[in-house]
Amino acid sequence: MDTIYDIVRFARKTQYDDIPQEAIFSAKMLLTDIIATTVAGTTADASAEVADLMFRWGGQPESSVLVYDKKLPAHHAAFVNSLLSHARDYDEVQADAIVHTGVSVIPTVLAVAEAMGEVDGKKILSTIVLADELFIRMGLSIKASIMESGWIYSPLVGHFASALCASLLMDLDEEQTINALGIVYSQAAGNQQPSTDTALTKRMQPAFAARSGVFSAYLAKAGVTGAKNIFDGEYSFYRVYLQNKCDKSILTKDLGKTYWIPTLSYKPYPVCGLAMGGASTIEKIMQDHQIKWQDIKSIDLGVTNQAKAIVVVPEKTKYHPKTVVDAQFSLPFSVATMAVKGQLMLSDVTLQGIGDPDVQSLLGKINVYIDDELEAKYARGVPPTRVTVHTVSGSFTDCILPKGHPTNPFSKQDMRNKFMDAMNFGIYPVRDGAPEQVLDMIDHLEDLKDFSTLIKTVNDAFIK
Repeated sequence: MDTIYDIVRFARKTQYDDIPQEAIFSAKMLLTDIIATTVAGTTADASAEVADLMFRWGGQPESSVLVYDKKLPAHHAAFVNSLLSHARDYDEVQADAIVHTGVSVIPTVLAVAEAMGEVDGKKILSTIVLADELFIRMGLSIKASIMESGWIYSPLVGHFASALCASLLMDLDEEQTINALGIVYSQAAGNQQPSTDTALTKRMQPAFAARSGVFSAYLAKAGVTGAKNIFDGEYSFYRVYLQNKCDKSILTKDLGKTYWIPTLSYKPYPVCGLAMGGASTIEKIMQDHQIKWQDIKSIDLGVTNQAKAIVVVPEKTKYHPKTVVDAQFSLPFSVATMAVKGQLMLSDVTLQGIGDPDVQSLLGKINVYIDDELEAKYARGVPPTRVTVHTVSGSFTDCILPKGHPTNPFSKQDMRNKFMDAMNFGIYPVRDGAPEQVLDMIDHLEDLKDFSTLIKTVNDAFIK
């Protein structure tokens, strides 16, 4: 019998009270993070255009698009909310699996829970944990690098996690859930080229996963069948997509004993995870040694081959960013901005921030090389960056994992600060006291009788 049966049976039998509170707390953190990034994403490039298109198409008003407070069919609402949540590249990441989980799982939760109605907070929290469990385990099981395979694992794996998520919320039986996962296997995709070309479709790929997952669960509920042997069959996911470069034992090892959602890293900066380490490290160096950016002669950045391929080349784009997407996926830009401004916030990753003449001048002093030690340790995952700052008074080197990584974790207050900042980047002004009301509701989500109440509270937070 295919491994997927073990995973589905575990997910269907596991209840809120079976899950450790550490994992429940992490589910609340993830929900908070994705609501924040969704609000900020409403003012990002392509967001309004996609939302307007979907609203013109319309359809059965089942589920809300956050902030806009307009309803669409559930699978379309999941698509738009996912796009918004990933648009700023400010959402969490699991560094070893190289996956953004929340941008597919949370929009699925929002869409399906509202469409179903009267889904309580405990069901929401357990579903987030269980969907993330499949998401992260699948990511960890893949042993090919993004450079080698050409896939981006967030959307590729996100299709399956979203389908499981929707199936659990819809209370599908075992056979229907297996079918939903088999149906979504026929749709799974998401490749690296949009990142290389800094295309706006980069931020849409997890949205395709969220939409497909919801759609597949509804198809399964209607009686449509899908492939059953998606992990171990002759034409399984691992053979077809990854030439069997995997360790499938990770899918079920210590299932129910070890939960992976607490290993998520939350982003303090709205840039690609591969650029986070460089920004954090130069911030530390500048503060520790009281360096003024004007005294910098040059900066050396030690990276892995994978990091170089994604956030350093092509150099024409990454050293001379012209668009927000260029900047989001530029390690040199992130480092230069942090050195010059002492911060890297939503307001800095804008066309105005990109054009800052001081940032532009420092970009020309940044050199990148492959660091053999980092390559040996972090070849496939999300690495730190070894930063050496050469100044008029000497050279200084450091290499740290960024704030938000499990070894340097976000506190509850850190997440609240991020949430409050993001709420000011929505398309509408925020009501006084409304963000705090949303945060309080998430804090006590296990007591909520109907998750739709939280969705309404988020939408009511804005003056339209």
